[in-house]
Amino acid sequence: MQDFTLPLIQILNASPSTTAKKRELLPELTATYARVMGIRPDTIRVTVQELPRENWSVPGITLADSGQDESMQGRS
Repeated sequence: MQDFTLPLIQILNASPSTTAKKRELLPELTATYARVMGIRPDTIRVTVQELPRENWSVPGITLADSGQDESMQGRS
């Protein structure tokens, strides 16, 4: 009997992503996981869950209230 697993990668994101960004991310993430783990990409499942910034806190202050911005824009 063959051991067959279906890995599940779950992404929790505090900022909504554009459909274009998700289309860019998901194949790259899947390909990297498949390569590192030595498995077929078609066996990998990925879910993206986007939560409002007011539903995340660091340390006890919501991201919406903190003004934190995780984007790379403006960084050198």
